[in-house]
Amino acid sequence: MAHQALARKYRPRQFDELVGQQALIRTLKNALSTGKVHPAYIFSGIRGIGKTTVARIFAKGLNCEKGVTPEPCDACASCAEIAAGRSMDVLEIDGATHTKVEEARDLTQLARYTPARDRHRVFIIDEVHMLSNAAFNALLKTMEEPPPHVVFLLATTEPHKIPDTIHSRAQLFQFRPVPAPLVSDYLGRLAEREGFLAEPGALELVARCGGGSVRDSLTLLDRLLAYADGPLTEAAAVDVLGVAGREGLFAFCDALASGDTVRVLALLDEGFERGHDMERFLADLADHARHLLRARAAPGAASPGETPEVLARFVAQAGAFSTEDLLRLLDLLAATQQRLKGAPDPRALLELQLVKAALLPRILPLDQLLSGASPPAAAPLVRPPSAAPPAAAPASVAPAGPPEEAGEGGDLRFKSIIPFQRMDETEAVSYEAADGRAKAFREAACERFFLARAVLEAAAISLDPEGVLHVACTDGSSAGIAFLTDPARRSEIEELARAAGFPGPVAVERRDAEPAKPPAARAPHAPLPPDRDEAVKAVLRVFGGQVLKVTPLAAEAATDEESHDEPE
Repeated sequence: MAHQALARKYRPRQFDELVGQQALIRTLKNALSTGKVHPAYIFSGIRGIGKTTVARIFAKGLNCEKGVTPEPCDACASCAEIAAGRSMDVLEIDGATHTKVEEARDLTQLARYTPARDRHRVFIIDEVHMLSNAAFNALLKTMEEPPPHVVFLLATTEPHKIPDTIHSRAQLFQFRPVPAPLVSDYLGRLAEREGFLAEPGALELVARCGGGSVRDSLTLLDRLLAYADGPLTEAAAVDVLGVAGREGLFAFCDALASGDTVRVLALLDEGFERGHDMERFLADLADHARHLLRARAAPGAASPGETPEVLARFVAQAGAFSTEDLLRLLDLLAATQQRLKGAPDPRALLELQLVKAALLPRILPLDQLLSGASPPAAAPLVRPPSAAPPAAAPASVAPAGPPEEAGEGGDLRFKSIIPFQRMDETEAVSYEAADGRAKAFREAACERFFLARAVLEAAAISLDPEGVLHVACTDGSSAGIAFLTDPARRSEIEELARAAGFPGPVAVERRDAEPAKPPAARAPHAPLPPDRDEAVKAVLRVFGGQVLKVTPLAAEAATDEESHDEPE
């Protein structure tokens, strides 16, 4: 005997056998129970959620020998013929094949005649949105004033393509995607009936890959059963379906939390070798991050369908992130999903975005920053042993002279090592050149101290006659400079300097590039309230800058104009 696919073998025969769609099913059952049957219905929704199946059950309920009933007997000749697709009074038409206006006219002619045996003549039109405009127009009059024995059941995956004139003559029922926990429970009951063993993790993975479609989930389960020799395991499901399992997602988020870019790229390479789909991986990772956000923002609000053990793991991993980190991660993943569709090199884009996610600095709330708190340091970059930069020869003092031109490919942002007596001189000499040691030190420092990258890129690096390496911070935010001048960073900065070839001590100092300009005079008629003055000063202390112009608020300007209009 030929194998029968699970999707056909377990196709529902009664309303109560459907998975999900409770509100929709209740409405149709009440219509059959009360006799309030509308002449036309539109069933819309994604593939494989029961549109055509519900249409057949509804047709059986109309023509069952027991009478119009929400629970057809499935034993009479009418029910058997409708289930087999052989009924003369229930015609199932493929709208993708019969699109012409002539075929629609034949259907309207047939609707005039009474049923051959049953009470109602039912027309089930699948993929009805594929009909031509002329065919839709040919159905309009019959659908608006049909004979009492005619019922139209239209099924579609794209209801927006159906003309409004058809929508106005039919009742629309929107089938919703079935939640993964419901599909997983249904697959578990089916496994018991079929007599095979399956791990809950494998069934959950099948349900997630099904995308809310019960038929797609059953088809995937058939594929897994053909692969597995014994019990269906989660590892086998990961291999066959080509997706990242739950363990893989937990491992990947651990790498993101620690800033371990080496581990992030290694996990990505492993996934590509297994043939993982990039869009599916991003969707699964975003869903995992959403669970982490729920666990972080509201630990008591359990994610639907998750076991207590999995919820405990989500809560534990969410502790490595702040709420702001997870919000930023979700926003980055959503943007990557959109950019991935038109990217010339999707794999390169995916690697770039996920490495960026691992290196994102932790967000410090603005109120804490204004209060003087220092931003937390980003996680150090983990390198393999072979990737450590080689120690360079000790630096020699470069003589003062005319400015040097950078060679081809040179980076003019890096300043040469030059001698001078005092770091606080107003006119300090600085030559633009691509000195290798300065460049190596600056790159390593920018990589280690991500939060102070802008300050380091603009800093002037010089070596005095005593062998002290001076890093003069002349640009950037006050928070970044304060981060670098913190004594806690001294040993790390000297370690980076030694690796670049500077054995002596390092002095990180702040030096004003130019005198600050006095703020512009404010109009005497528009003074700032004291509390606003303090807020502006606090922002300037943290971020730097100066006030160039003060524009009065609309309410203050109006008050001022009224005071000037008064006669003296």
